[in-house]
Amino acid sequence: MSDASSGGIVSESELAELTKLFLGFEGAADPLSSDCQDAKLGFHFLLRQIYIQKVRPKFVDIDFSVFASMTRRMCRERLSKEGPPFPCPQPPAPSGPN
Repeated sequence: MSDASSGGIVSESELAELTKLFLGFEGAADPLSSDCQDAKLGFHFLLRQIYIQKVRPKFVDIDFSVFASMTRRMCRERLSKEGPPFPCPQPPAPSGPN
């Protein structure tokens, strides 16, 4: 990815865009909303483009599913560094009247 171990395959701007899109669907309050679905489609489209154009030609042994998993992990890590832990823990459900 964009760190030294990846050889800089995914640029900083691409990773920032992927992270923004990732948050748009993984952090969505309504997973059925059109905004959530658009973010998910955008994430997977960009991810596939990067894989086809940059990863597969140089690293034939890296399967798309492995690349996607690594990218999602990096997005989670970036989001955790930028704010509260990702995904944000849900508050406990209020207990009913005693």
